[in-house]
Amino acid sequence: MAKYANGTSYAGFVDPTGANRLDPGTLGGKLRVMVDTGVVTTQLSSSNYILVGKELPTGAQVLSIIVGGDMTAFASSSNIDVGDEGDANRYMSSVSCAADVVTIGPNAIAGMNYSVTGTTDNIIRLTPPSGCAVSSGNIKIAILYAVE
Repeated sequence: MAKYANGTSYAGFVDPTGANRLDPGTLGGKLRVMVDTGVVTTQLSSSNYILVGKELPTGAQVLSIIVGGDMTAFASSSNIDVGDEGDANRYMSSVSCAADVVTIGPNAIAGMNYSVTGTTDNIIRLTPPSGCAVSSGNIKIAILYAVE
């Protein structure tokens, strides 16, 4: 079996040049996690959102987001988007927060290894997509990210 190619991070590691310099945290960064719970007491609709966690540091790379719910009642749909002020569904689009459902993402390619710029993207927010609403319960979230 012959080698086909090198991954971009591996190539930058074995032969570092000014052109292929790796971003901090790409190889060997420190893994961090934020855990939070968004509590919905009355209907959360697509015109509202919940901020979770704390401010992500500029340059952090979001690696994974885990969403679960223990909702007791729902409107017609129990889906949420996971994103930020700059992009409401940057990480996860229309994922269920129904009772006993756990979803691991990102499920949006733009959110895979996304590097936080520190402008409108440093606080994670939960928003029901258009036409969806969550009635009551808890939305549990874990955000895993790497920093240098």
